[in-house]
Amino acid sequence: MTDAPSNAVAITSTPLPVEALGGHYRTDTGWPAPGEGRIGQLRYGWGLMLQSDDPRFADFDQSPGPVHSRSSGCWITWDRQYGKSGIVAVSNGRIGKSGYVEGYVPPRPDRTPTIAGFRFVTAQKVSRKNYDWVGLWVAEGNDQRTQIIGFNDTAHTVLANLPFRFGGMASLPDLHGVASHMTLIGEGRPGQPVPWLRLIWFTRPLDPQK
Repeated sequence: MTDAPSNAVAITSTPLPVEALGGHYRTDTGWPAPGEGRIGQLRYGWGLMLQSDDPRFADFDQSPGPVHSRSSGCWITWDRQYGKSGIVAVSNGRIGKSGYVEGYVPPRPDRTPTIAGFRFVTAQKVSRKNYDWVGLWVAEGNDQRTQIIGFNDTAHTVLANLPFRFGGMASLPDLHGVASHMTLIGEGRPGQPVPWLRLIWFTRPLDPQK
């Protein structure tokens, strides 16, 4: 089904404010206006709640651009509409091709930390002084909680706690700065809204006083 002809997948979106994720805006001047939206140690880029009546739009486990549905085997993609602070809406949902080059297998860490009450989902290789990977851990059972954790072979750091179950992530460095962008997609259940957002972190630790 991955390379099947494009079949319409109607998708709509509504904004997902940083406050819905347990974050906040600072009152001083920062980025984005009116201040720096942060969730834990990560800055908030943009967020949408995606909705679709198509049963294939669920159960996501990869998000390199298009998103992959485990249950249907489909890669689903859409067009993005940009505003001043990032993506503001989506349109033209459709079945697309794999988000990876043919034959590419995403790297996976040899070892992952054991986090009480959570299970490991996925991780991305990163270049940071204090950790080599950034990964997702979702709560055991059906609780709507995910932890984003930076880790290496000897230690780990919880970067953010989110009130949704996330199944896929992708990270890319900013070619024009010191930031890296992390795109997350919710696991998703048929007929329910699916969170899709971008968080940002920097090559140096964030100083909450600056």
